[in-house]
Amino acid sequence: MTQIHPWRSRAPRPARLNTCGALLGCLFSPLLLAEETTLTLDQQLVSAPSVESTTVAEMARYGSKVEIVSREQIERAGPSSDITRVLQMYVPGLYVAPKNGPFDYGTYSLLGGRNDDTLILLDGVRLNNRLYGGLYLDTLPANAIERIEVLKGGQSLLFGTQAVAGVINIVTRSPQTREASGEVNLGLDSFMGQTGDARAEKIFSNGFGDLGLLAYISHNVSDGYQPYRNKDMNPRVSDKKRGYEVTTFGAKAVQAFADESRLELFYQYSDANLDFARPLDNRKTTNDRVQQIATATFEQRLNERLSYFVKGHVNDWDTRYTRIDNTADGGGVRVRNHNDYWGFTDWGVQAEGKAELSGGHVLVFGSDNQWFKGQDDVLVIDNSKAEAHALYTQLRPVIDALPDWHPSIGIRHESMSGGDSATVGMLTSLYDLNDRWQVRGQYGSAYKLPNAEQLFVNEPGDELGNRNLKPEKSRNAELGLDYRGALLDREFSASVTAFHRRIDDLITLDGIQWVNGDGEITVKGFEADGKWQFDERWNLSADLTRNLVESRNGVTVNNIPSFFARSRLGFESTDRMWGAGGAIRYIRDVVSSKQIDYGHYSVVDADAYRYLDRAHRHRLSLLLENLFDRDYATSMTSTSPQVENLGRPFTSEVRYTYRF
Repeated sequence: MTQIHPWRSRAPRPARLNTCGALLGCLFSPLLLAEETTLTLDQQLVSAPSVESTTVAEMARYGSKVEIVSREQIERAGPSSDITRVLQMYVPGLYVAPKNGPFDYGTYSLLGGRNDDTLILLDGVRLNNRLYGGLYLDTLPANAIERIEVLKGGQSLLFGTQAVAGVINIVTRSPQTREASGEVNLGLDSFMGQTGDARAEKIFSNGFGDLGLLAYISHNVSDGYQPYRNKDMNPRVSDKKRGYEVTTFGAKAVQAFADESRLELFYQYSDANLDFARPLDNRKTTNDRVQQIATATFEQRLNERLSYFVKGHVNDWDTRYTRIDNTADGGGVRVRNHNDYWGFTDWGVQAEGKAELSGGHVLVFGSDNQWFKGQDDVLVIDNSKAEAHALYTQLRPVIDALPDWHPSIGIRHESMSGGDSATVGMLTSLYDLNDRWQVRGQYGSAYKLPNAEQLFVNEPGDELGNRNLKPEKSRNAELGLDYRGALLDREFSASVTAFHRRIDDLITLDGIQWVNGDGEITVKGFEADGKWQFDERWNLSADLTRNLVESRNGVTVNNIPSFFARSRLGFESTDRMWGAGGAIRYIRDVVSSKQIDYGHYSVVDADAYRYLDRAHRHRLSLLLENLFDRDYATSMTSTSPQVENLGRPFTSEVRYTYRF
């Protein structure tokens, strides 16, 4: 994890492998080196103005906590890794619990937030669906991602609804070399899961400027593991494992027009067949899914003081759901669902400008317009269409009398068809105490608009929508202290953040009816993290988060851990030819929506890598997940009585990488 430090003028050091030589150092024996010279590539991003691509990172200069998961860290997450596992391993303060292993739904909590209190973006495009409120990361392959930007705290000003606890922006890879280059990866795990992916890229010159082209493809398949204990499954269950098969391909083209503007086109297609394991009567339960994401972004710097971008996007999701049970007589089947459709299409246009005013002040202004539609053959929703439109502005003043103070202030107004509008404001502040210490803080309001299910669902006796729902509003405050310097003459950084959130008009189920709950919910706590490079080869990182949730009038929120912590010890050889590491994460109690206490576990993972040549073309990697085969619950099922969804048991994964 790389944390953005705005006072730091030099380029950040490359992220190092968090490794533990004592644990896995002797894994790979020295091999015959095929090449003696280091492979160097002419890395040169397609030149263009930096407008939309820096929106998240820029907020670190004005008091928001921003952290970056690098490409190197993503590669260490394992051959079959998806985005959920990467987030679980590397983002301080973010609780992630994949339901039944890779490419499955997960439970998320950032700074004490609920599952849908964090906004997920792919290259700035919303992935949280506005019709169903879901957060779907289970088909995103890690090989397509360049970095992950995490912006913490209430961020509705620039990003709108659901950015209550923070924003996670997943940035896809872009072409970086003028020579044709790429890589091929092959992986295998101890459950006979197989992975393969490839990428190729090149930057050309043409009559307009630079043209960068990149394409990638990946395939992941596994029979999976058994996610329930034998005692929790009835005898009629015949399909006991939760498997998956996911194929993805994508492409990106970036055309620069001199140094003033650029056009970026992106498209990704995912085809996934995902099992949904169930502990009762299960013969076959699957989601056959196709997801397509396309974006087009034009950026231009009109002059030294004025720049803008315009982005259009489409996110299309189509699922065929099948559920077949074994019958009680032991000889027949009951088809509950057969290729039943559910899906949605989100599309939108966003425009944002940035103007540098006299005196060094910066003004950001923009418009965000989105449309949504969906269909569900299982869940009846009377109105499956919606749209939302927002205007926002932010001023980042420069105060000559206080050169070390970097504030911002802004306002946003958003309206949604079928629901009330919402207006929020935000004030942020960063103060450099000296070249090692800084104080940061932000205060503002955030909101979450009701989704179409909450407004228009019509399942008498089961679930009913409420067309009079008001947006859920919250007041958010974060205060942090950062240090970057030395400990025992070695590089050391540390950070602590206290947060406080008051939620009004909580959207919740009262029996079968969606309502705005009475009373107020308070979520507060703190997060602390630190990194210590205690010599050229060894490094240590750790983080912990404490969440306190208070409710009134019986309104409550669930599946938020009261405490969790992680620590990681890493080793990397002086010549960077090999490394290894170990990490432990601890989760204290978590309470489900049925008030069942679960959690209370610690899990140890380990990883290692070895380059086979000094050119760093050939590499072997190993991940050992749940090293001590701990039996632990990631969540509770919705069946009655509830049973535990088990985390992945001990799993070893090996990957071979060839770069060209």
